Amino acid sequence: MKTAPAIILPLALAAATAAEPAPAPAQPAQQAEARAISPAENHIRAGIVITAKVLDVLSKIQDRDTAEAAVAPLMRLGEELTLWAKAAATLPQLSDLERMEMEDRYMPVIKRVNDRIKSQGERIAAAEFYGSRNLPAALVHIVQATAQ
Repeated sequence: MKTAPAIILPLALAAATAAEPAPAPAQPAQQAEARAISPAENHIRAGIVITAKVLDVLSKIQDRDTAEAAVAPLMRLGEELTLWAKAAATLPQLSDLERMEMEDRYMPVIKRVNDRIKSQGERIAAAEFYGSRNLPAALVHIVQATAQ
C-alpha cells in the first residue's frame, strides 16, 4: 500500500462544541473576543488542533522504531477525529454568511496543515512505512476517521 493520508476538515459544518477549550487570552480585548467565539468556531479550532497533532506524530517518523511508536498515538487521534466528526452533526446549521466567514478565516490554516500531512504521508509511503506492519493500518484508520 502506497497511499498517503490526507486529512480534510469539513467546513460545511453543522458545528460542535470544542473537545479542547481554546487557550485563555492574556489581554482583555482578546477575552471579549474569546467569549464571542461560537460553538461552530470552537469545533473547527478543535479539529485543527487534532490534525496538527496528527502532523506532529507523522513528522517524527524517521525509522522503524519511530514508525512503530507512532501507531498508538495515530490510533488515538483517529478516535478523536471520529468523535469530532460525530459531534459536528449535533450542532446547529450555520448560515451561509457564517460558513463563508469561517471558511475565509480557517481554510488557509486547514489547507496548510493538510498539505503538510499529505507531504509527510508521501514521505512515509515512499520509505515503505519504514518497515512497519502496523503503521499502514493506523494511517488507514486516520483516513477513515476523516471520511465520516
